[in-house]
Amino acid sequence: MELFALKTSIVPDGSAGFTSTLVVAGFFGVLLMLIILILVLGAFSKVLSKTQMKKGKKKEEKAIMTEDLKVVSPFGATPAAVASPVSQDTAPQGISEEIVAAISAAVYMMEGEGAVVKSITPIRQNPIKTRNPWAMAAISQNTKPF
Repeated sequence: MELFALKTSIVPDGSAGFTSTLVVAGFFGVLLMLIILILVLGAFSKVLSKTQMKKGKKKEEKAIMTEDLKVVSPFGATPAAVASPVSQDTAPQGISEEIVAAISAAVYMMEGEGAVVKSITPIRQNPIKTRNPWAMAAISQNTKPF
């Protein structure tokens, strides 16, 4: 096997002027990219903050509406009790009337006047079969597909 030497007329420039020009151009290129990145992320941040402000205003309006409802209706007579009646036979033994009223009020606030609560049943969980939320997060993290 023979060794080949490629003869070209390209000669690398090792002068100090060329090297310093290359370093300065690289520095300014990186600096320009960082400035562009900062501007793009700043614009993105402004857009997100405006959308968060809109959501915050909606939450404030909803809170004001619920405060108005609390002022208009005392604790004993919630609008949900009128809109979604729950009779004593639908609530199982062991659930107090206050809990039924609170659940009915929550359903009324979420669904509106047409909401009807048909029944309220507590969920019984076996403490041996339930897992710690941190353990469930670890299991889902370690077993998710690639």
